[in-house]
Amino acid sequence: MTKFLLDRMLGQTAKWLRLMGIDAEYASDGSDDDSLRKKAEREDRILVTRDKELSKTENGFLVPPVSTEEVLGKIISEFDIEIKPLTRCSKCNSLVRSVSKESVKDAVPDRVYSIQEDFWRCTGCGQIYWKGTHWEDILAKIERICKKTDESSR
Repeated sequence: MTKFLLDRMLGQTAKWLRLMGIDAEYASDGSDDDSLRKKAEREDRILVTRDKELSKTENGFLVPPVSTEEVLGKIISEFDIEIKPLTRCSKCNSLVRSVSKESVKDAVPDRVYSIQEDFWRCTGCGQIYWKGTHWEDILAKIERICKKTDESSR
């Protein structure tokens, strides 16, 4: 399984890789280049960056200054990635697991609880997810990115 470490210039890309079910750590803390290189090597991660110097590491991957969708397409086409939408937390990168409706009763808005049946909880930060209005939009965007990537690789 391919894992990634994205530098602090690529926060939206990290979020969308996570939404696609891809292990994507995000270096939001302003780590210096040497720390990022060591972390990527230690955790066997591809270091994704827009910094030419930083990308010159053994496991570095330079992405151009283009839209998030284009960066995602470039990553998907370059690496053997299995897309498993909505299986990772978009906030902390941990896996999400299905939980019983009853277990989230006091943790979600009453209206959400009354109309939703399926819930997931992040195994890391505890964030709760459900099929809200944005669910279909997320899946449609992932499908669009994958389709564009597939078409451009022919």
